[in-house]
Amino acid sequence: MVKLLSIVAASVMLFADMAAALFDASNKRVEYLTDANFEEKVLKSDEAWIIKFYAPWCGHCKQLAPSWEKAGKALKGVVRVGAIDVDEHKATGGKYGVSGFPTIKYFGLNKKSSPSDYQGGRSADAIVNYALDETAKAARKRIGAKGDSGAGSGGGKKAGGGGGQ
Repeated sequence: MVKLLSIVAASVMLFADMAAALFDASNKRVEYLTDANFEEKVLKSDEAWIIKFYAPWCGHCKQLAPSWEKAGKALKGVVRVGAIDVDEHKATGGKYGVSGFPTIKYFGLNKKSSPSDYQGGRSADAIVNYALDETAKAARKRIGAKGDSGAGSGGGKKAGGGGGQ
């Protein structure tokens, strides 16, 4: 019985270490979001957000983690970068139709419209370019600029659905 408890305890600690490796909640470049704080931090803010919906057990999520951290560092002060563990915070994932991991969504300056699904590359550079392009489009729209000035590689599209790699 003691041996079984030791194995269970070791498994729990291993899982906690895996989750911590995926996302360090003390990191101020990437903000940890929850069901409890999502509305206040994201939907009620006047800032743009790019958010990774992930699961701690997901291999693609683990592969994305270093690029996500780099993107958070690059976008600090420009676009807020968040992450939410959808295994733990199912309500928010369900609200946005998250069914695959990781799913990345851009919540622009107009929170009344649906977020955009990011379908681009998984490098920090691709993520940063997309977030900046989307934010620049919103800024141009605010000043009444017509159309897209041709800037940007995009990589995302307006749609529902999950994430793939």
